[in-house]
Parts: sequence; C-alpha cells; structure tokens
Amino acid sequence: MRVLFLARDLPLPANNGTRLRTWALLRAQAAEGHSISLLAFTRPGEASDAVMASLGQVCREVVLVPLAMGSLSAEVNLGARIGALTRARPYSVERFVSADMRRLARERLETNELDVVFCDVFTSVNVPDTRLPILINHENVEHIILRRYCDVERNPARRAYAWLEHVKMRRWERRVCARARMSLACSGVDAQTLQRLCPTTPFVTAPNIVELDGMNAGAPAEEPSTILFQGGMDWLPNRDAVDFFANAIFPRIRTLAPEARVVVAGRNPSPDFVASFAHVPGMCFTGTVPDMRPVIASAAVSVAPLRIGSGTRVKIIEAAALGKPVVSTRIGAEGLDFVDGEEIVLADDPVRFAEAVADLLGDSASRRRIGDAARRRVQHSYSLPALRRALAEAMARVEREVIAAQGAGATGPLAP
Repeated sequence: MRVLFLARDLPLPANNGTRLRTWALLRAQAAEGHSISLLAFTRPGEASDAVMASLGQVCREVVLVPLAMGSLSAEVNLGARIGALTRARPYSVERFVSADMRRLARERLETNELDVVFCDVFTSVNVPDTRLPILINHENVEHIILRRYCDVERNPARRAYAWLEHVKMRRWERRVCARARMSLACSGVDAQTLQRLCPTTPFVTAPNIVELDGMNAGAPAEEPSTILFQGGMDWLPNRDAVDFFANAIFPRIRTLAPEARVVVAGRNPSPDFVASFAHVPGMCFTGTVPDMRPVIASAAVSVAPLRIGSGTRVKIIEAAALGKPVVSTRIGAEGLDFVDGEEIVLADDPVRFAEAVADLLGDSASRRRIGDAARRRVQHSYSLPALRRALAEAMARVEREVIAAQGAGATGPLAP
C-alpha cells in the first residue's frame, strides 16, 4: 500500500521513545512492502546526510518541515500556554499546528496516488479532510499522563492547569480516534483505555520494540554496585521519577548496600536539576550519551520508579534486552507482559522498592535469572517480528477495505 506518514519528530537518531517507535514503524512498514511518503517535523541541524541516507533506504519520499519548538516539559512557554486556554484543543496539540505540514499533506492527497494516512494524536491536527482511511499511532494515552501528573503535583495552579489540559486532551483523543479507520496502541492496557473512550474504532496492539542484534557487542563488564535510571531529563515523568528515587528510595538502599551508586543517564538535564541532588551521595548524571547500550551493560540493576506515564517504557525493554534485572513501579511497567518475580520485580512502596534493589545487588544469581528471563520476553514480545505481525494485521484490514471499495467501482479515495 502507498502510505502518507506524518511524524512529529525526525525518527533518527533514534534516541528517545517517540523516535524509536516511529523508526520501528517505518521499518516494519517497509519490510512488509509498503511504499512510504514521510512528512516529518525537524529542528535545525538534525537532518544530517547520514540521517537522510538512512531514511531514504526505508521511505520512497522524505520531506522535512521546520518546527521551532522545544520540549513540552522542559520549556515553560507561559505566554503560549495562557493563549491556548481559550482554545478547544490542548496546548500540547496546538504546538504542532503547521500550515506547511497541512499544505504538503493536502498536495499529496490530491494526487490520488495514496492508499492510507498514518499519523498520531498530535500530527493528526495537520491532516486535511480526506476520504482515505486514517491510521492513528498511539505512543501513549496522553490524557492519562496528564491525569497522573495531577495526582503528584503539589502546586495548586499547576495542578489546575494540568487538569484543564487533561480534560481537553481526553476530548481531543476521542475525536481523533473517531476519525480513524484503525488505531494502533502500544499495549493491551492502552488499547482497552482508548476503546472505552471510542468504542466504534477498532484497535490493534503494536508493541514498542528494540533491536536484539548487536545489543551485546562490545559490552563492558557489569559493575556490581551500580544502579541505572535511564531517560531523557527533558521529560517531566522522568524528572519526577529521579526525584522520587533520590529522596524516597535511594537513601534506604544505601543503608542496606552502602557501596551502591546510581547513574542517571539521559539527555538534557538542566544544571539546576542536577544541582538539586548535590546532597545525595553516590548519585551522578551522565547527560546525553551517544550510545546507551554500554551504560546499560555496566549496570547491575536497572530501575523505573515512575509515578507518571502511559504507553510502555522502552527503558525497561532496552534493559531487559541486555539481560538486566529491572525493578519498577506498576505504572513504570504498565502494559508490559513481564511476569513479576520472574522477568521483573514490581514495587510501589519506597521501602519495598529499596529492599528489592538491595537484594538484587547482593545476589548475582538472582540478577542473572531474572535478566535472562527478561531477555527471552523481549525476544518473544518486543522485537521487530512482533511489531511486523501486529502492523501486518492492521494494514491487511485496511487494505481489504481499499480493495472492496475499488471492486465496488469507487473512484478516488475511500469514503469515511
């Protein structure tokens, strides 16, 4: 099939969850024989020759659309947020409104040389009215993230603003789902949540994945006292998780395992954020790293103490792919099919979380047992073949509609 794919970020380098999922979906579609025309937002300096060459191997056409916008949770943008209060769309969607993206999409749709439009909750704002079937990729359930933020935010003004955004985002996600012919959720949990929101739209679970080939190549030796938290520090749920771990969990770990140290690895930690943990002994920040695999390999235990989130955490899948045991909150591991006590350890209470980490630091046999089981889970459920199977199911259902419409004598794109 001929696919128009709208992406809210350049998929390479694949160094965050959004890019990893976008790149995986593009490769899976190409591997299934689909022809892709990619329209992607980009920022200055991102589109290197190497990046464009890699995209060109997967996509028939790559068109970049400039977007001068920073991270949603790293920049305040108070004026823009206030201006969005009176609009029906949530601020996080308004940020992606682009006349250029909409014009480019319309030009391609008017050629009648496409079969399907592929977009997400944010880029859908730039999809013109069309009779083509629309597939929506749900990386998260966005209104759930906002609701959970409200649960932990202590500032009344911020909590009130987030609640309003949550209400608007829930309404927007329902509208987007209703417009779609098919939706892809990254977990069964998300699919059920979205299905309740929009019962008329069919959903397919298309998992987040990692590439297993080459994951262990040149991996450094494990450091038995090292705990790892990985994740971009320009994403508020990750910052909240670091704060929760550093203040409520890590001091208890140090009483049980005095040699323990925690490495926080992820892009763009602000100087003020790093400085706020100067009082925590045994804690260090790496900042942006070119390749996360050696950092994961050197850790004894990976942690995911998240209290805010939706979707599935690629950080857990990446650690598991390298055979690392993971201790996570239930929100952190939500949507993943890892078995508690066998392929992962789940704990919401800070004391229990600390005890689980300390137990693993002191027991190399348990680390190997859980890490090996976790890697097998990734091989079965979170690798490219698993994503290809799910995507093939979704695309086949849409393709049958295209063929049926053509057989009925329809001309041009499909009717809604």
